[in-house]
Amino acid sequence: MASPLKAVACSGLLGAAGALAGAAWAARQATSATYRRRYGTAPLAISDSEIELPATRHTLAPGQFGLQLSAGGPPAVIGPVISTSDGRVTRSLLHRPAGLSLESRGRWSGIVSVDPSSAAADVVETFVETTLGPAPAWMIDRGTDRWAIHVHGQGSARAQTLRGVETASRMGLSSLVISYRNDGEGPRSRDARSHLGESEWRDLEAALRFIPERGGTECVVFGWSLGATMALNTVQRSSLAEMIKGLVMISPVLVWEDVLRANARHHRCPKLLGSLIARLLALNGFSRLAGLEGPLEVRGADRARFQTALSIPVLILHNRNDWSVPFETSAHFAQAHKDRIELVEFDCSGHTQEWNSDPVGWDLAVRRWYEYWFPPGPAGTSCG
Repeated sequence: MASPLKAVACSGLLGAAGALAGAAWAARQATSATYRRRYGTAPLAISDSEIELPATRHTLAPGQFGLQLSAGGPPAVIGPVISTSDGRVTRSLLHRPAGLSLESRGRWSGIVSVDPSSAAADVVETFVETTLGPAPAWMIDRGTDRWAIHVHGQGSARAQTLRGVETASRMGLSSLVISYRNDGEGPRSRDARSHLGESEWRDLEAALRFIPERGGTECVVFGWSLGATMALNTVQRSSLAEMIKGLVMISPVLVWEDVLRANARHHRCPKLLGSLIARLLALNGFSRLAGLEGPLEVRGADRARFQTALSIPVLILHNRNDWSVPFETSAHFAQAHKDRIELVEFDCSGHTQEWNSDPVGWDLAVRRWYEYWFPPGPAGTSCG
């Protein structure tokens, strides 16, 4: 631990005492279960079918996006670019919520709906019993043996996964969209912080216990970002892992050190700070400085994901330009498990916005992968 800390201190970027304080602050940011949102996008003009916005990297991105309003409620659904001029962009307006006006302030998002009925008309609210208490979940029960479990990412919510729920419904799967500890809906742990998948996977395991109560015998897990970390941890650690027959991972967090380094660089900090945090989180004293109730051995978990053989098929959907979760890690992971992993690349700008850049291509990639590994027939006879 001494050498990376000394390197940071000697570089002049942080003082000796400041190094520890700065690393603890950065670790708190990394383990924040929910994020403070900035609503910095203001419409310049609105009609029933079009919206004009300031031209930015986000608002110029091709595809379909949501504009989450600071006042709450459903997002405005923003469609393709129509024209650009003088620092402005005009896009189609696919859905105009009642709260959208020129006084609105919004946040660009990949979430295009917060209403689960947009993905399936027969959705019902239910609860999954976890070791910390009940966790709200959306359920679409089609009476099938095979289910899809949808797991959102860190700092997001169940609505993030609705893009995948619609595809799962087309594939004839029942779906369970779960919340989990400290995500703002699920039960709270004592520290109310993200454990980077090291404890959250147990709430996915609880969902595996829930499915048989509805007649399910196996599932495919759709994991978004941290949700993919949780899925892999469950496959490697749970006594119920045999129920999971396949994984669909969107912008997956596979190596936390890579993610922490990428985020440090994005925020104009030395990448070394990311490596330092990954190491220090394993220390009891430092983890408590970061607000955690105990240490997190994320580097060991990272190694296990690469070194443990996969016995189930995995589809990775990842954007080459993801600044938050490096695409290169997904490429290395796919190469390490090339007999079981298919990697589909997207060319877009935001984290977990692969679907937004190409909804049709995203849907087709998932359905083709599923049809290859799970051809029609009795549940459990495919994916040998």
